[in-house]
Amino acid sequence: MIRIPALLPEEHVYSCFVRGRFLSAQMHLSDKEFFSMNQLPYHWLRSQVPLCGNMNAVLELMSVSLEQQFKLRLLHTPFAPWLLSLPNDLKPSDLTESNVRNNMEESPFNVDKRWKFCPHCLAEDRTTFGVSYWRSFHQLPGVLICEKHKVALHSHAELRYLAFKLPHHFLNGSEELVVDADWQHCWQPFIYKLSRHLQANPEWGRDVPNYIKRQLQIEGVIKSTHRPLFNNLFKSMREDVGMACLAGLFTRFARNNGRMPNILWLTLSGRSQNKGIRHPLYWLAILFWLRDELPELRFLREDR
Repeated sequence: MIRIPALLPEEHVYSCFVRGRFLSAQMHLSDKEFFSMNQLPYHWLRSQVPLCGNMNAVLELMSVSLEQQFKLRLLHTPFAPWLLSLPNDLKPSDLTESNVRNNMEESPFNVDKRWKFCPHCLAEDRTTFGVSYWRSFHQLPGVLICEKHKVALHSHAELRYLAFKLPHHFLNGSEELVVDADWQHCWQPFIYKLSRHLQANPEWGRDVPNYIKRQLQIEGVIKSTHRPLFNNLFKSMREDVGMACLAGLFTRFARNNGRMPNILWLTLSGRSQNKGIRHPLYWLAILFWLRDELPELRFLREDR
């Protein structure tokens, strides 16, 4: 069986899994043989999907404790924003599945879904720990700049799925990610700070719908008769954040064809044909719009 090493600071669970395969001398096996030998479902290692049976199987391999599995998911995957979608009847530690088909998990979203790394972090990690590794916070949706070094992250065409390689394997052939829009620069501190806040306060996201409805003066249960109000509100949201931002987050806006979804209505009303838990990018887009107005987001405005 695979020997899983200790996780390094902010290391992604799958990065540790990859290092474990190296340390267990199982790289000579084919991927399917490797998964079969370790009694795991064969799957691609995707950077931004912390809620699925495949991730759960790897976490169970790392710890039998449900409490420890929750801590691993919270601190070592880009899971924190998913707490914005926490159903009222679930504890944060019970949120382990999005109930969305694997092939539909990421398709509505236009953020870069490749594995990303910071070359400065890579150099420091090899000096400090003797190895490079994938950091979980670099895989948050929309992250393009390293929080610590304030430089553009790097990626590679092969990194749509992680083929059991570490960042240093891509250093010479990687490309620097482009950060050329104002909203992208504003998004970086927003997503980092919000994710760290959710890590420290896993229950906080449960009250976010009430914060938003209060700010937008939406009272009572949302009904179909509220639709004109939501149309006007979303018109304001589009004007404020800009179509470039919405296109950078959502595929339907990027394609600029067909009917554009009303993000506010889909997210707050709960009236959608989509099954499963709402992807956090919907909540993130709304909070990004209201980041300078919501009192509960004052922590985003500190140290500006």
